[in-house]
Amino acid sequence: MVVPAGRYIDVGLKGVDVIHSFWVPKLNGKKDVIPGHSQHTKLFADEPGEYWGQCAEFCGLSHANMRLRVVAKDPADFEKWMADQQKAAPTPEEGSDADKGLAIFKSEARGCFGCHTIKGVSNGKIGPDLTHLKSRATFAGSIFELTDHELARWLRNPPKEKPGSVMPNLELSEDEITQLVAYLNTLE
Repeated sequence: MVVPAGRYIDVGLKGVDVIHSFWVPKLNGKKDVIPGHSQHTKLFADEPGEYWGQCAEFCGLSHANMRLRVVAKDPADFEKWMADQQKAAPTPEEGSDADKGLAIFKSEARGCFGCHTIKGVSNGKIGPDLTHLKSRATFAGSIFELTDHELARWLRNPPKEKPGSVMPNLELSEDEITQLVAYLNTLE
């Protein structure tokens, strides 16, 4: 999550499965998130920096992996970041590994586009929006650093890497993984 420093931010919280507890210790108190109920909490970062949070309610297999990272930017940097986030994803060079990765992403056989949004490519609603994936430092609940090695590891078998993950093992070949990672690297 990216927020401007020096400003209160209202965060809407909605649970869909079990009770969770949203908690970023340096920015707010704990707030329970109950399925079927909309909740709100406020965050306030005094200064730019990274602030780490954790689900504070045991919620299942990957409870310990339910971390979050809040990046507070000074207001001018935040406005630039927001403007960059509005841009559509670039189109990879035809015939490149990234272009082949885009084709895999859009293929019916793999179905990535059904879960993930990439502005100008897909409108999935289940998984995270990947339009500007490379503007992040971590992924999968901030478990992994956003590197080629970690993306490939994740794509090989997401449920193995994060038990309880909704993302299935797509049984991707190593070539498909290389091509998907090349495409994901274009999403800045």
